[in-house]
Amino acid sequence: MTTESQNIRQHPTYWFDDGSIIVRSHNTSHEEVYFKLHEGLLRRQSRFVRKMLDSETSAASEVLIPQELGVQVHDLIALLEHLYHDTPLSAEAPFSHVAAILRISSPHQLDLPGVHMSARAYMVAMFPQGPRPFAHPSSNLEEALALAHSYQIPSIRKGIYYSLVTTSEFEPEADILDPENSNSTNGSPGSLEPRHVLPPADVERCRSLMNGIVEHFTPILFTPPATLHMACTDVFADRWMSLVIQPAISNSGVYKPLEMLEQIKQIDWAAEGLCAACVREKREEWTQEQEDVWKKMDLWLTPEHTKH
Repeated sequence: MTTESQNIRQHPTYWFDDGSIIVRSHNTSHEEVYFKLHEGLLRRQSRFVRKMLDSETSAASEVLIPQELGVQVHDLIALLEHLYHDTPLSAEAPFSHVAAILRISSPHQLDLPGVHMSARAYMVAMFPQGPRPFAHPSSNLEEALALAHSYQIPSIRKGIYYSLVTTSEFEPEADILDPENSNSTNGSPGSLEPRHVLPPADVERCRSLMNGIVEHFTPILFTPPATLHMACTDVFADRWMSLVIQPAISNSGVYKPLEMLEQIKQIDWAAEGLCAACVREKREEWTQEQEDVWKKMDLWLTPEHTKH
């Protein structure tokens, strides 16, 4: 394909000689990218494409994606990689691929209901929940929270807030607060990836959550538990500092109640001198405490509770 304008280019991969539809999308405000694709595939999957092709104002076999939809070319490429089975959605797909497809398949963009449902399912699987300890892809937490808000995925929000508080610096940096020194990218010079910063409301929720965790968990962490047997209580009094408190201080455990309680449960307390009955009782209590923390997070994530 040849054009007179240098601001229009043909995509090198998704331009099929046997394609039957031209899709035009803006990469930036100065460039437009053309794709030659298979109409039957897009018509079957996308309500937006179907509506555009059936519109009386649409040119035959050509679809221009309006800029106001906010479709990014890299998201469109991710969608085509999925539809043409080059990089399909799967449990091994990177976060960026799932996020791109979640956005572009949404009702507000190209509206592919089946694909959007799959992308939501993979996003949910990528961000497991408590009350047992879990691991999230820490480099994508801010963007994941924004997606959870935008596409109404409430099941993953609480866990993402917890991960933000326990694994990241959620407070805004000084250069972000200063527009003159702000860098709009994720770090490397020339990067085109947007820098995802928590909005003030989410920063406030994280602060409230951290305060709630510390206030609740500090006395539990720094107080050796009592038992029905004086000998077992003495073991806790003697060993709690070295086995629990010192590791917690070294690893910021006071901010990580789910993980710290799990570590406490995994200590071989029988080898330290506790009787079997006390070991069993205390592990049940620590498991219950994990569940209590997880439930109380709903309150702690409401900043208003700190004002009462």
